[in-house]
Amino acid sequence: MRIIFVAVPALLCAGIAVAQGDGRSNPLDARAKAPPVEFRSAFEGYRPYAEPESRDWRKSNEEVGAAGGHAGHRPGQGDGAPTSKPEPGNPAPKSHGGHK
Repeated sequence: MRIIFVAVPALLCAGIAVAQGDGRSNPLDARAKAPPVEFRSAFEGYRPYAEPESRDWRKSNEEVGAAGGHAGHRPGQGDGAPTSKPEPGNPAPKSHGGHK
């Protein structure tokens, strides 16, 4: 009786798997239906380059200076220059924890 609970579901699953086709048509069959070919150009939606309008460089420099520097960077911050001097007796820490 226990074998029925194992054998019957296994046979049903095997039968279902065999009955299914792969869903693809034979590529060698000339009468097989195929979806229509759709042409899409690679240049669809192409916009030609347009030269941007030039600005006065002096005005641009004044705007950057008024904003506090390029992209918000201020001189002395983030440019690699030390912002404070190390205390005497405590040498400045070396990069990478002193490893070479």
